[in-house]
Amino acid sequence: MSDASLSTDEALPESHRRGIRRRAIALYWFALLALLLLFAGILLDQHRHDLDLGRERVSARADLLAEWVSTTFTLSEHALGGLAQFFDTPLERLVKDPTLAPSALQDLLAGQRDRLAFINELSLVDAAGRVIASSAPWWPPGYDLSSRQFYRAFIEDPGRESLVTPLLWSAFGQTYHLAHARRLEGPDGRFRGLAVLRLNPELFGESLAQLDMTRGESIAILDTEMRLITRRPPFAEGDAMGVLGTPVSEPLTRAFIDSGEASTILRTASPLDGSERLYAMQRVDGLPLVVVVGEERGELLAGFWQRLWLLGIIFSVVAALGWWLLRHYLGRLHLEGELRQRLMEREQARRALQDREARLQALVGSIQDMIFVFDTEGRFVYVHAVDRDQLHGGSESLLWRHYREVLPAEMVRRFDQALAEMQATGQPVETEYRVTLAGVPRDFQAILSPLAEESESFSGVLAVVREVTQYRATEAQLRIAATAFETHLGMVITDAQARILKVNETFTRITGYAEAEVLGRNPNILSSGRHDAAFYRHLWECVRENGSWQGEIWNRRRNGEVFPEWLTISAVHSEAGELTHYVATFSDISQRKAAEEEIHQLAFYDPLTGLPNRRLMLDRLEGALKDSYRSDQFGALLHVDMDNFKQVNDTLGHHAGDQLLQQVAGRLGGVLRATDTLARLGGDEFAVLLHDLGRDPRRVATVVERVAQKLLGVLQSPISLADDSVTVTGSIGATLYRDHGTTLDEILQQADMALFQAKRAGGDNLYFFDPVMQAQLHARARLEADLRQALPRNELLLHYQPQVDADRRLIGVEALVRWQHPERGMVSPGEFIPLAEENRLIVSIGGWVLETACRQLTAWAEDPVTADLTISVNVSPRQFREADFIERVLATLAHTGARPERLKLEVTESLFVHNRDEAHETMRRLKEHGVTFALDDFGTGYSSLSYLKRLPLDQLKIDQSFVRDVLEDEASAAIVASTIALSESLQLAVIAEGVETEEQRAWLVAHGCHAFQGYLFGRPGPVDSLPFQV
Repeated sequence: MSDASLSTDEALPESHRRGIRRRAIALYWFALLALLLLFAGILLDQHRHDLDLGRERVSARADLLAEWVSTTFTLSEHALGGLAQFFDTPLERLVKDPTLAPSALQDLLAGQRDRLAFINELSLVDAAGRVIASSAPWWPPGYDLSSRQFYRAFIEDPGRESLVTPLLWSAFGQTYHLAHARRLEGPDGRFRGLAVLRLNPELFGESLAQLDMTRGESIAILDTEMRLITRRPPFAEGDAMGVLGTPVSEPLTRAFIDSGEASTILRTASPLDGSERLYAMQRVDGLPLVVVVGEERGELLAGFWQRLWLLGIIFSVVAALGWWLLRHYLGRLHLEGELRQRLMEREQARRALQDREARLQALVGSIQDMIFVFDTEGRFVYVHAVDRDQLHGGSESLLWRHYREVLPAEMVRRFDQALAEMQATGQPVETEYRVTLAGVPRDFQAILSPLAEESESFSGVLAVVREVTQYRATEAQLRIAATAFETHLGMVITDAQARILKVNETFTRITGYAEAEVLGRNPNILSSGRHDAAFYRHLWECVRENGSWQGEIWNRRRNGEVFPEWLTISAVHSEAGELTHYVATFSDISQRKAAEEEIHQLAFYDPLTGLPNRRLMLDRLEGALKDSYRSDQFGALLHVDMDNFKQVNDTLGHHAGDQLLQQVAGRLGGVLRATDTLARLGGDEFAVLLHDLGRDPRRVATVVERVAQKLLGVLQSPISLADDSVTVTGSIGATLYRDHGTTLDEILQQADMALFQAKRAGGDNLYFFDPVMQAQLHARARLEADLRQALPRNELLLHYQPQVDADRRLIGVEALVRWQHPERGMVSPGEFIPLAEENRLIVSIGGWVLETACRQLTAWAEDPVTADLTISVNVSPRQFREADFIERVLATLAHTGARPERLKLEVTESLFVHNRDEAHETMRRLKEHGVTFALDDFGTGYSSLSYLKRLPLDQLKIDQSFVRDVLEDEASAAIVASTIALSESLQLAVIAEGVETEEQRAWLVAHGCHAFQGYLFGRPGPVDSLPFQV
């Protein structure tokens, strides 16, 4: 019976443990499933949240940009509204009003335009669509705009007040712009015309470039015809405006624009860079513009993917850790039965030990120092620390670990030394160490004592450790305070009644007072007398209210010298808040003040002449402009330049040049008022600034002229330089200013332009600024800028003029370049060819003409009718003298496949004035390859027979100036006849150009000329217009 009971008692715990095992495994899998579902829910919520946040962000960004774009056009609407109010009178009377002539209207429109940087042009158009006035030259008065789309919109819709167009292509500027037009009505309500404003789209690109953008974000503005106005980032090289006018092909965007919806949010791939983004599209209210803001899908869901990876890692770690814990738990269940009995046996011993440890812990817990007990091997067997922050790790983690495993290397070294000393002497040993805990270095003092038991001579070590960080810090502060007192700053310590108690050596060195002389006295013995009572009253109020004061103050040394110092006064209070002392520190800033003065002198004055430099002159000019606006009085700016200063520098040396500049500065300053400004701008250029000259422009101009003549007069007097005497002259450019619309840069530019005219006129004179000259220079600059773009924009054309023989058969053509300007129309070659010669554009233009002509020869070679025709190409002397001219011609012939003998290069006599031998060699080498040469305009230039017989020419061209007068002028007839005879004697072909009548042709035939070119046979025109039967 007892055996059965015992068996049952043993079986019950075993079945209980199996049930626990099954429940533990089931709990593990259930927990993993629950965690997986939780993480899935978190990820789905993160995904939805990221997408919703992205939609809100791009939508808000699009709304903001659309509002900004709308605001820009609101400004332009206000500008047009102001213009409409000004022109409220009927346009017919406005045009007839002599006070508002076209030039005045243009100036008015230019002023209105210049008030807003984004406006390119302002124009007035009458009811018939003709330009009345414009701020830009490409729409001159009378220019017909009736066919333009924006004008037709107002005609077709009489109720329309204003219109903003999508991007319009400007053929003149070769760029896109936006037009904003407003209806103008007369008092009777009838349509009187339009006020038209052209906006510069680059405004949007410049503004977008200043926006901070997140990674993967794109911002674009496009019109309703799906052409880009700007995009950031650009999808190709260039800035945000480099995409202006680029068409966009994207069906969802097209559908949104066609739908008429105000806004939408969609996800699609960008047709520009291929990136998939979430886009917010916002239509700009009332404008043909759409703002598109997008963020890349990858950037939108970056947080989702990061969380996915993080949760995946966490799930894996938790699963692995849970499996390990499960295995550990099941193992413990297995051992539990075996340990149960042992635990019961040890329970009594443990309780007894706990009682002893409780009593010991109560005793040790009252000790604030740390206590450590090490066994004979150096392992921690006991740890006591009231402040756990003093331990290098938790107390439990230290137990039964060797101190070398726990302590830093420096502490280990010190403990090794102390233990060795203790074991050698058998006496307690004291040591100190520093350890960093929680990032803060802390100091400790340790006393190590040996432990011994009855059976052993040595059984361990007792270490009592006390923190001495605060004690050491107090010692260090006392040492630092003693050292800091003797610093480079003067220091004064007074009591609460401001009686001096202590000064340092620096105080004595700065003030001259020894410590014995000032003890017990008030610091006001240093007062300089430069500050009044209010200054000191404010000083002490700051000390009482804020506890300190610092600032610049002037004091007096013992020897009476007054000096500036930087002073700091601090009040010292006891723990009870009672004022006990004042501490003052000061430094002598005399040298710093002198250095600041020197820096100011160097920054604003010319070191050679002592005159104001350009920077100071510009500051004064800006102030004079403001004064002129307020007082309504004229001022003047004169630029003075010495005409022959470089000659003095080159012949007498730079030292003499410096002396000359110094004397010239003195002379110029001697004839000016004290209120005028004379400045040296650099080199030999000076500037004179005159102000408050009066309100009558004629009298002001007379005054300025009188001053300028005085300046020129003092320059003409001989100047002594060491052993030499020199005479110099000067040129002066002057401009007057008072107009509120004139800017600082414009005044400087006007003075420079006037000086340029004075120098070009030969020097030693005065020129006032001329607006006509400025307009001409600006027009020339615009023409040059357009010409530089003519080739890239394919605006150049090649026309051909027929060349015929005596039987009127077409034998060749002359290639003549033409420029089809997008806004000015056909530009005369006489206008743009000289400009191209000046800026070397003639080289690239000539190369294009040559290649185009060669391609035409190749095309003609395939047709028997045109295969034998020649093309004459004019070659500029600058182009002919290029080092690689021969290589370029041969390369052009090679890659076009043209026959060299069909190409005729026309050169002028000016080519042979210089470097005649080089020209001869170039012609010879090209002629070896079959190229022929004609001498153009023979008889109008150099006309030397010596070079005619040496040059490898094939043809002479009689200039049209002689052919035109051959029937009326005997001299012209003689020259033509002589030229024909000369060409026959030299075995050269001859052709007459400019033949316009049958009588001229007959005369030429009678005198032996059998090749002709002129209007009689055909004007220059496209290749399709050539008459192959003349």
